[in-house]
Order: sequence, then structure tokens, then C-alpha cells
Amino acid sequence: MSTNKILLNKIIKGNIFEITLNNPSRRNPLSLELILLLQKMFDALKTNKKIKVVLLKSTGPSFCSGHDLKEVKSFSSSNRKLKNLFEKCSEMMMTIRELPQPVIACVNGIAAAAGCQLVASCDIAIATKKSFFQTPGVNIGLFCSTPMVAISRKISPKDMMYMLLTGEKISAKLAKEFKLINVVTEQKQFQKEIEALSNKLIKKSFQSIKIGKIAFYNQLEMPIEKAYDYTSKVMTKNMQAKDAKEGIEAFIKKRTPKWSI
Repeated sequence: MSTNKILLNKIIKGNIFEITLNNPSRRNPLSLELILLLQKMFDALKTNKKIKVVLLKSTGPSFCSGHDLKEVKSFSSSNRKLKNLFEKCSEMMMTIRELPQPVIACVNGIAAAAGCQLVASCDIAIATKKSFFQTPGVNIGLFCSTPMVAISRKISPKDMMYMLLTGEKISAKLAKEFKLINVVTEQKQFQKEIEALSNKLIKKSFQSIKIGKIAFYNQLEMPIEKAYDYTSKVMTKNMQAKDAKEGIEAFIKKRTPKWSI
């Protein structure tokens, strides 16, 4: 079995692309090798017109334990290697935002440090009740500075500081209250929830989702006036798209729209 297959599995089910972190004995750490494998997959998905939804899953008791601390320790004598690791990880996280497809984190276990960052970088997150979320860097003298970038853009500053300063695990229920995740489900309903949400999304216009997802993240960091100016231009362009015309026509005629993709 190749190293790639040990770390990562992929399955295509129609319009759905499933990526499964598959290193359960090590609790699915974000090693440099895994980061580069994810980056390669995400880069390929950018131009894939068939795939409409991406699922990020895992095997074992951990969704993702964060960076591989043994690897981090081995890099500690070289600032260049450490900087490269964190830069590659940040690039991979940003690529999730840049994908035209919605990315759903399917969390069944603990998501810690950069693993929690991975969840926050996804567009939507579903978790089982037995899942936990943590930014534990403070417990080992290594503040979770890069993970907080993605997480702090999803939850409030006070909730973020609580996680960062205590380093404690928070339950899926509390993570939902913090708005880090969208859905909490029983273990036996987990797959059904994933399938229901995935099927709901693939029935929408992929053309409009692609336009909208990119616009959402672009406007998020803009001052409000600039955001309105930018999104007005996006809406104008979107209105000229084939799916928008079809959707409006279908709504007026009270029929089901037929999307272009």
C-alpha cells in the first residue's frame, strides 16, 4: 500500500467528491506530506465542472489532531522548514475558501489545533455528539496562532479567546452555540445528515453557487461600502448568467428549473 493511500482516500459519487483522512493510528495529523496531498486534490477540484460538493471525512477516533508534533520537533532546528510547513498549511486552508464547490467538514471525533482550523476553513460543518473541538497549543507552550485565523472568522472574539486561553476541549453542542459548526447529530444519523445536505446542495445551480461562494469570502473582509459596490457588480454579472435567466423563468412559470450543469 502506498503512503498516499495510507494518509488519504478519495471517492467520487456522482457529483460528490469524498476525501477521507486515513491515518487513524496517528489521529490524522496534518503532516507536510498530507498538506501537500490535500493541496494537490484541491487544486485539481478548482477546474472540475462535474464535482458540485466536497466532503471532508476521517477514520478513527480523531477527525484531525492538528500538526504532527514529531514532525514539528524535527523541523525545530530550521526556521526555513518550520516557516515552509506553516505557509503550506495556510495556503491549503485558503484554497478551500477559493474552491467553487461547497466543502463540508464531516466531524466524528476530536478536531484539535490545525484540525480545528481545518473545520473552520470549510464552508459548512456537521458533527456527531461525541465530537470535540480544541485549540490546545497553550497547554504545551505553543499558542494556536495560525489556527485562530480561520476559527476567529467563524466565532466571536470572546469565544475564540476562551478556547485559545484555556486550551480546553469544547463539546459539539457548545461548538454549535459558538457557531463553529452548523449541525450536531447522533452517531447513527451522521451519514444520513451528510447525504441529505449533500443532495440538497447538488440540486442547486452550481453556476450560482460558484459565483456566490467566491463573492461571499471576497466581501467578508471589505468595508461595508466597498462590499456593496463589489456585490452590486457581482449581482449584475450573475443576472446575465444562463442559470439566473432559467431560474427566474422557471419561477414565473412555476416549474422546476433546468440548470446548465
